[in-house]
Amino acid sequence: MKKRMFACFLALATLCGGAWAKNKVIDRPAFKSTSTNDLLPVKVELTKTATIVHFRMACAHWRDWSMDGARLECSGQRYAYQEGRIITHKGKEVLIDEAFEIGKKYVKNAQQDSVILCFEPMPKGAKTFHYVEADNDGAWKIRGIRLDNQLYPLALPPYQRPVDDGEPLQPLTPKHGEATATCILHGGGSFDYFGPSSCDPITGQYESRSLYADSVTVYRHPAYVATRSVWLGCRVDAGMHIDQFPLILIPGETLTLEVDATACLARDGNFAAGRPTNHDCYRLGGTLGDLNQVLLENSFLHFRDIKGLPTYNGGDTSGWCDALWQSIDTLHRGVAERRGYTRRQQDFLRLLLEDYYVRTVQAHTLTDPHARDLMLFRDGRSYYLPPIADRLPYLKANGLDHGEVYEMLKGFADAKEKAAQMRQGHVLPDSVIQTAHPYFRPILRAFNDTTRVAAERLQREAKERMMPTPDVAGAQLLQTIASQYSGKAVFFDLWATWCGPCKKGIAAMEPLKEQLKGKDVVFVYLTNESSPIDEWSKYVIKIPGQHYRIPNTLWNQIPNLGSIPQYYLYNRQGQEVWQQTGFSEKALKDMEKRIAEIVSE
Repeated sequence: MKKRMFACFLALATLCGGAWAKNKVIDRPAFKSTSTNDLLPVKVELTKTATIVHFRMACAHWRDWSMDGARLECSGQRYAYQEGRIITHKGKEVLIDEAFEIGKKYVKNAQQDSVILCFEPMPKGAKTFHYVEADNDGAWKIRGIRLDNQLYPLALPPYQRPVDDGEPLQPLTPKHGEATATCILHGGGSFDYFGPSSCDPITGQYESRSLYADSVTVYRHPAYVATRSVWLGCRVDAGMHIDQFPLILIPGETLTLEVDATACLARDGNFAAGRPTNHDCYRLGGTLGDLNQVLLENSFLHFRDIKGLPTYNGGDTSGWCDALWQSIDTLHRGVAERRGYTRRQQDFLRLLLEDYYVRTVQAHTLTDPHARDLMLFRDGRSYYLPPIADRLPYLKANGLDHGEVYEMLKGFADAKEKAAQMRQGHVLPDSVIQTAHPYFRPILRAFNDTTRVAAERLQREAKERMMPTPDVAGAQLLQTIASQYSGKAVFFDLWATWCGPCKKGIAAMEPLKEQLKGKDVVFVYLTNESSPIDEWSKYVIKIPGQHYRIPNTLWNQIPNLGSIPQYYLYNRQGQEVWQQTGFSEKALKDMEKRIAEIVSE
């Protein structure tokens, strides 16, 4: 076996020009950034006649792969690929050893693929180099591969844990406004964004936005009290399930997140030079930094994945509630002590755990012997977590249906119900708005005014285009609408005002609609409540056709609807004959052909 492995390397040495006695070998070199986890450099050999890079193909066991090119870059110069070998092995046993071919598709396998590539020699004294597959955006690129067996310097100062001043978590006074977060990304070569895009829980409008400037991202989201968001980028904490950092944002409070992307890469990599710690990789600041530290270090609470807690197996719930409460209490003490949390952080951790406890209990029973022991729902500390209207039955069943927090939660649920009517285009009389909780009245009045303006404009300019939603289940919705245009072809376009490809497809189809004017073809546009009614009304006026704005619950019942834009075509007999997901020039030509066939029947 050793002879076979030696033969592999000897062949490559001969292939690349020899001089092996004077090689400089760097095992598991550190690098600054990478565009992929599909391949990793595990060894670099420098000779007078070649630079030899060994890669582990991490993607080989789960998908087919190919390499469309290969080169090295150092100090602004390019060094061409010469030859290479691909080796498939099981542990140390070599199963396949053959010449590597650029552009060839290699089939996935259950073993391990390694690739050894030979390039032109780099200049003496080179400190770092880049590996580049190609220049296109999706190509593999590994930047700043070091040749000195060292890690890159840390971008952030040494971590200092917050000093515990003994101050508890103070109650919040609700404040409607923008919840913000700022991320500063050090090291480059990575991406980051806040998401997924979330809508206002009352108006349903998507108003969150991110502002980008070099390595800084600022996220803003309108909120009433606390709101949840997720930062997606490199894995800032080794304990995170995935590359997502759940955040709590609150209007009037501040949060900054600094991330050293290169340190994150080194911590998760297997570099010979060692690895940084979690706290070398990120810093949290602002008035909410310490609380989001708790959420980051206990992300299992966000993903609701706590192992080892008592499960309910039927029968009396009181004993199970006692055991669950005790387990939550033990978990709180253990985590707080192990992490060295301040009193304020301990209180926030308690809120997170109690929220999990109530959610778990409510899934089986409303009656809870520990409801009155909760910190949650007691005072303004509850506003550090997003409001959940579904907690109202639990509070009422346990005699907690009074006080500021209960009234606020009840008012939130009522405001959502009133706004749901507005989202359907109904303008509410001010006497109805007046019955809302005082905190939510200004929000509802503003949304009602927006609804009124949109409705009045639609009535003036596009009344004949705006259609009522049929009272049927989602599975029968398209069929029901198509039957209203018996004897005609009906083309359905499912879209949204925020969907760029949808709007591109609508604009591209306008010439086709002009050609078919006067023919037996009806163009029907369907959207849901994610399209703000004021924005939707502008498009209704601009886009000829029949327009429906349907409830989200009905939209979610439409069969085979995954993403948008989604297109359906029904023939003169009301039968579906064609469907397409996504817009393209090819899809447009297919639409033209299919519609022409039906019209000519």
